[in-house]
Amino acid sequence: MSRVDIKIDGIDDLLADLKRVGKISDELLVDALNDIARDTQQNAVNGIKRGPASGRTYKRGAKTHKASAPGQYPMSDTGRLLSNIEVREATKAKKVSNVGTNILYGAYLEFGTPSMAKRPWLLRSFRKAAKGVAKELKAKLEARA
Repeated sequence: MSRVDIKIDGIDDLLADLKRVGKISDELLVDALNDIARDTQQNAVNGIKRGPASGRTYKRGAKTHKASAPGQYPMSDTGRLLSNIEVREATKAKKVSNVGTNILYGAYLEFGTPSMAKRPWLLRSFRKAAKGVAKELKAKLEARA
């Protein structure tokens, strides 16, 4: 699986502080990690499905394809990347969730190549998913209080 590891500076200290005051359980942490992972996957799928596609139009055989422009989500052509964006969920024993693909060109699209500008889809999707995490975690903590 092509993967991007993301480390959030200070998250370990924050989680340790929260655990010390008894406000967060392993279950709540695992739920939050898995929510982010699933949201990242959904954001990636939606971004690739919806475009925008403002790049060049070209023909490959009988099929016409409108590509994305550099910097945009990649436009789906065959659906292969879309159908291979996978989530490995965190557990209480392993508090890490992963989102990625086993499709090699997923990394080429994300980071670009010497002959192709990047069309980021994974990190962009993670950032969008992570925006609501603090608010969601706060709401879950308040619901437990």
